[in-house]
Amino acid sequence: MKIDHNPTLIGDSIVFKDKEGIFIYSQNRKKVVLVNDFIVQELQEKGFLLPLSEKFENSFDNKKSLNLMLLLSNKCIMGCRYCYANGGATNNQMMSFELAEMAVEQYISMKPDRLRINLFGGGEPTLNIDVIRKLIDKYQNSVHWILTTSGVISQSFLRWLINRNVNITFSIDGPSFIQNKLRPLQNGKRSSHIVERSINIWKSESRKPLSIRTTLTNETSIIIRDILEYFNQIGVDSIHIEPLYNIGRAIVSVKEELFQRPTLDNWINAVIIALKWAQNNKKRVRIGELIYFLNPGASSYCSPMRGKTIIVNYSGEITACSEVVDDNNENWKLFHIGNLNSKFNFDNKKIKFLANRTVDNMEFCKNCFAKYLCRGGCAHKALMETGDLFLQSSFHCGFMKRIIPLLIKRMIIGEYKF
Repeated sequence: MKIDHNPTLIGDSIVFKDKEGIFIYSQNRKKVVLVNDFIVQELQEKGFLLPLSEKFENSFDNKKSLNLMLLLSNKCIMGCRYCYANGGATNNQMMSFELAEMAVEQYISMKPDRLRINLFGGGEPTLNIDVIRKLIDKYQNSVHWILTTSGVISQSFLRWLINRNVNITFSIDGPSFIQNKLRPLQNGKRSSHIVERSINIWKSESRKPLSIRTTLTNETSIIIRDILEYFNQIGVDSIHIEPLYNIGRAIVSVKEELFQRPTLDNWINAVIIALKWAQNNKKRVRIGELIYFLNPGASSYCSPMRGKTIIVNYSGEITACSEVVDDNNENWKLFHIGNLNSKFNFDNKKIKFLANRTVDNMEFCKNCFAKYLCRGGCAHKALMETGDLFLQSSFHCGFMKRIIPLLIKRMIIGEYKF
């Protein structure tokens, strides 16, 4: 078989040629080798480069590994210019304790290996203080709690969460001039000093790493080094970085040209810089689109869509997407998969349809070398970009095809080469 510079999929392995030789990355073994043409032929003759081995289950009936996400409120104190859910714009509803308790009890009754509950929302979850307090007080010792917050949170409640061993991720986009532009309070006032205060409390009083989630626009992707230096200064240990996507409130902001999604070149460059920074500073960087680089598979990209996470919103409705939180979203009918009424009631027909969004069922993805590391990307973002659930986002697709060979080479050569 002739190997050229275009990456190809042979069995489980991604294979491509470069000036250094032929790179073979085994997705089964998560290892890479650098060889010549003769060795590739010999490997094939001796039964190497075998198909990817994985069994797939796309149903909530597979309870072994199952998470629960509670969308506690769509009320928000923030006015983030790109909010995916238009938090605080409509209804301002809160989940009751009775509903939250019912969801947790039903989840526990499904007997997952580990009880893992994510307190999230289409708004700021910590505004629902009473429900969080009651839930954690009741189930504290048996549940692994995860909470994502804007960081605009009362100091006393933050300390209460720290004392209850809750894992917290703070959303912050960089130094004050960036944070206050992209993530102001709902009244338009600055938020940076409040978030930094919360982070300082966490650093001084929690024994857990400081984890943050940050969004890059095209403008901020260009100054990624300055942003990372700032994060270093405030003591960040782990960063989850995402590019801005044209969904939710960002649709209006993009039309008004307030800011734009990073260009593909700027996004790739920012990711490489961030990965180098993490290595040099012994930090952790998570890029959402790369979560399957060491965990290849043919099942759906999204945990809720393949039956691994149950998402219950503030009114007891179940959604297959954390970005589609209620019927204010134009795609609610598609992602609404059930409700909670004394027990979980699932629309199995709709779940099966959504779970079928896999790379082997997506025409453009079927023959792609990166398909098992990519898994087709986020369904909602692709739908918003293309209007078709089974098409892929051109941005995500372009990123994966360019970044994966760089990461494979990095495993052998020890540096990123363009």
